[in-house]
Amino acid sequence: MTGNTDGGLGSVLVEKGMISQEQLDLALKLQKTTGQRLKDILIKEGFTTREQLKEFISQHVDIPYVKLSTDLIDPEAVKLIPANVARNLVAIPVTLIGDILTVAVSCPFDTASLDMLAFASGYTLEPILSDEEDILEAIDYFFKEGGLENELVEWDEDRLEFVDRYAPEILDEVRVDEGPVVKLVNLLLTRAIKEGASDIHVEPQENLVRVRYRIDGVLMEARILPVEVLNALVSRVKVLAELNIAERRLPQDGRFFVKYGGKDVDFRVATAPTIYGEAVIIRILDQSNARVSLADLGLEDADMRKLLKALEEPHGFILVTGPTGSGKTTTLYAVLNEISDVTRKIITIEDPVEYRLGMVNQIPVNHKIGLDFATILRSVLRQDPDVILVGEIRDRETAHISVQAALTGHLLLSTLHTTGAPETVPRLVDIGIEPYYVREVVKLVIAQRLVRKLCPRCKESYTPDQSVLEELGIRSDGGSFYRPVGCKFCNNTGYKGRIGVFEVMPMSEGIKALTAAQINPREVKARAEEEGMETMWRNAVAKVARGVTSLEEIARTIPR
Repeated sequence: MTGNTDGGLGSVLVEKGMISQEQLDLALKLQKTTGQRLKDILIKEGFTTREQLKEFISQHVDIPYVKLSTDLIDPEAVKLIPANVARNLVAIPVTLIGDILTVAVSCPFDTASLDMLAFASGYTLEPILSDEEDILEAIDYFFKEGGLENELVEWDEDRLEFVDRYAPEILDEVRVDEGPVVKLVNLLLTRAIKEGASDIHVEPQENLVRVRYRIDGVLMEARILPVEVLNALVSRVKVLAELNIAERRLPQDGRFFVKYGGKDVDFRVATAPTIYGEAVIIRILDQSNARVSLADLGLEDADMRKLLKALEEPHGFILVTGPTGSGKTTTLYAVLNEISDVTRKIITIEDPVEYRLGMVNQIPVNHKIGLDFATILRSVLRQDPDVILVGEIRDRETAHISVQAALTGHLLLSTLHTTGAPETVPRLVDIGIEPYYVREVVKLVIAQRLVRKLCPRCKESYTPDQSVLEELGIRSDGGSFYRPVGCKFCNNTGYKGRIGVFEVMPMSEGIKALTAAQINPREVKARAEEEGMETMWRNAVAKVARGVTSLEEIARTIPR
């Protein structure tokens, strides 16, 4: 993946001292708003010249330089690339030998453009380096008005015009199944799976389509595509998700399934109309993640013992808290995997069901027909359950029914949105649960966040400034600290995978006593710490000390 439309050009220019990091950062910022190529911005801002770039590129690539002229170009090869794609990417086919298409480019660092050319042509590319002026001159020559441009059967712009011109429900269905668009969508999906992305964002802008992957909780640019591919790309995704391809004014939701590399993968699709066209967000749910165990979460030994002890209770309430995307569902699934066996009836109520679990009865919420958490929960209580998972306590009614279930011999698992474990007790009271019931039913509260793990192949030890440690409230004992570097294994991010940071608070007699009066989260926290609760911040610092994550990462994600 790259962070700009000229692939690794920017980082190479900084590495070789051609431009400064500050100049690159400014250029990348401008690129996000203008959609221009990085090299054009660098020249326009006066950070370098076209001649300097040309000389630099020729010295730092291992592909041959060819002085391009029209007599070197095979007109039949030119037909393999649509005119608008050639102009947008400043590239032109030269020859086709077997399945190898030789293409003249002016910036071989631009891997996104090379991928786009491969999609458009359907062939394996062999780039050659040529002057940009010569490439543009060749494009003007071969795609002049009345020439090849009118003869080309283009896969993107012309066909999209036909979609608008004729009945969408007929032509879209035909056009989107043709090769290049299918290849493009398949490549975006498979690369997202390979790189461990949780979401794909397809975002139309004025002059381009930006594709981003969310990897380890952070959005990262994956591809820049010509704006002409947008409607075909979106239509292809809609066909897969069985959505209405003719409806472009309203948001739509759907899903589709694939098998990839022996994995079952569930894709959740959401579309949204924007001023530049339809945006698409695709959630990726790798069903193998449903097999996560408690040992995979990152719980400390003491916290694991507290959780396992609470799970031995025949009834009661175990709550997992944290913001959206903090891994609450994963933790609850790990709990279910731990306790699931033939002697227990386990029922879940989820919105939506994310992963399919064996030995578990999973019921999806359906608001369209009035099937909400509370309605399903009433029904579930008549189905002889031992363990009930309620996806989220969102309202007073669901909270009351859950409490009654926990009081009548059921083990309840659920989630709440609070900043920490001590804040959960007053939050339940705010929802409308009497303090007496809170004391009776709540057995354990787990608050959590997710932090990125340092890449094991490239992390490096260093000594942070004392002022940084003091600002974070960390006392150094002379041990090692590690920071991200970046390598091919981690997509040059310095991080690979995520791990949980936890705050585990059993509902002890001391904490129960505090709920008899006006509940103060600070008093609850102080009492819990006295009884041995490790706060999320201290848990995060411990992971930094072991080289699992970095100071920057915990400062970004963990409340103090």
